[in-house]
Amino acid sequence: MANVRIIYDDAAGRATITANNTANGSLEASSLNTNTKSLAHRSNSTSVTYTLTWASDEIINGIILPATNLSSASTIAVVAKNSIGTSIYTHNSGTPVNACINTTLDSYPSIKNVNSFPYGGLSKTAIWFTSTPTTVRSLEITLNRGTNPSASPAYPSYIDCSRIICGKYWEPNIGVSKDGLEVTISDTTQTSRSDAGDLYSDRGNIYDQLNFNLAILDKADREELIKIMKYVGSYRNIAVSIFPEGNNRNEQDYLIYGKRETSGIGYLVHNFYSNSFSITGW
Repeated sequence: MANVRIIYDDAAGRATITANNTANGSLEASSLNTNTKSLAHRSNSTSVTYTLTWASDEIINGIILPATNLSSASTIAVVAKNSIGTSIYTHNSGTPVNACINTTLDSYPSIKNVNSFPYGGLSKTAIWFTSTPTTVRSLEITLNRGTNPSASPAYPSYIDCSRIICGKYWEPNIGVSKDGLEVTISDTTQTSRSDAGDLYSDRGNIYDQLNFNLAILDKADREELIKIMKYVGSYRNIAVSIFPEGNNRNEQDYLIYGKRETSGIGYLVHNFYSNSFSITGW
């Protein structure tokens, strides 16, 4: 199992993002580098290619789509290019890989689009480059719905995607502890009881929370983690995958994009430390 991976400096936020097709309306490609989950780009078909370009080099070896309406039959392909337009990394070009195996969206009992994202009806996708971090000027990300699985209601004839995250990930030398690893599905719904004794609900939003422990950090990882803490704080969002490259239900459930809570770094013995992470999903 690969170790936890964290993208804390999002290069997509600095990119110009275009799409090769867009449905009519306000669901445009400009939504893809904002942190508003209730906004999305909507394609006008069941296939779309996003192109991210930068004015200067970016180091990238991880790509995350934290909220889409892709099905378990959907695929993703990625091509990275350098400053002269030459492909320097290709992720399964010609044979796109499954984007989100066993996504719970297949069985989500309501409409499957951006309107369901705030209520837990979404899929997550991650692509990790197997080589060293790649210096790129453009990324092409192609999504294809594929054959829709049996679902009620059925998937729509378009793709919604709220965010693209990409950058260089940090992977500590020692993995996450099994103790304390938990994902929580939180619901902001409020309930009240009337004078007549009836129970009413004011529906809220559903979001995920992820807790995990880095029970042992060596000196190099402690220094990198302090750098991340100072850069991210509780203000910037970070993307975390506990089970990267799994391409399975575990990565769906234990992948999160959101804000970390303040936490301390504990001292164990000389040159060894510890830390606990708590992240609230966007």
